[in-house]
Formats: sequence, structure tokens, C-alpha cells
Amino acid sequence: MGSARRVYWDACAWIALIQDEKIVVGGTIEARGTMCRAVIEAAKKGVIEILTSTLNLVEVCKSNKATVDKIAAFFENDYVLLVKVDRQVGERGRELMNLGYSGLKPPDAVHLATAAVSPDVEEMHTFDDRLLKLDGLIDKADGTKLKICKPEAGVSSAPLLEAMRGKNQTSDPPSETG
Repeated sequence: MGSARRVYWDACAWIALIQDEKIVVGGTIEARGTMCRAVIEAAKKGVIEILTSTLNLVEVCKSNKATVDKIAAFFENDYVLLVKVDRQVGERGRELMNLGYSGLKPPDAVHLATAAVSPDVEEMHTFDDRLLKLDGLIDKADGTKLKICKPEAGVSSAPLLEAMRGKNQTSDPPSETG
């Protein structure tokens, strides 16, 4: 899958997928499970590869057997690449902890570090507000900044919707002299 876009998922993305989460955010329902499934569908088509830390084998753990089996099955897919927590990840995670980001916990630092040091990762997907606030602040190994966002497949909208958006953007604004 050499040409696939690489994204990194932290634990809360996996949990949202498995639990098909729907959360009220700012008065509207955020269908987190649906957002994650869109990424999974793109990954099944070879458009995306999902990188995730081996830490998630522990962190995304639920007590009932059916859920445990479902989680394990996701990590077995070819489009999911497990990244080991090695010395490079550990040292980068420690650096991030020492930078004093408010509320950053060691597992979060491991996820950020894994995404930052993994080659060709374009963005980190999470629903964690503390991590979302770090968008554009974390240096990747290639010197660019890590994009941190909610899961999105990056698939363009339907053609009709795009045409309607284009029409609205190119039309002249109403005249104030009327």
C-alpha cells in the first residue's frame, strides 16, 4: 500500500469505532462511530493506512469477550499497521512530557510521539480535546508540524454538492444600493 495516505489513530478513535459513539457537542450530535467507519472504509479500499501504537493493544481493552474479539480483529487487518513503543518513541514521548503541555498524560505522549516519528504520517486522529489543541505544535521527524484532527477519510463531497458550493462562492454579492 505504498501510495496510501497514512494516518495515526489514538485509543479514543478505536473506542469510538468499536462503541459506535454518538456524543453531543455544542448542541449537535457528533456521530464519532460513523466518522471512524468512513476512515475504515477508505482503508479497506487502499486509500488510507492506519498506524497505531502497540500501546492500544492494552489501552483499547474492554471486559466483555465479544468486544475484545472485535478489537483484536481490527488490529489484524492489513490496513492497520502496529507501531512498537521503542526507544525512539519513548525518548520523543519524554521530550513532549517535559515541554509542559497542559494535561498531557504519558499514554498521550506515547501516541503523539509515535505519530511524530512514524514515516509519512500525515495526521493524527483523535477525539481528545487536549490533543486536538496541540494541532500544528508537534514537530514530526521530517521537520513539518503534525496535524491533529478528528477522524476524516479525506474523501471529497458528492459532485452536486461541490457544484452548489462553487456556484455560491462565485456569485456576485448582493448590491447595497439595491
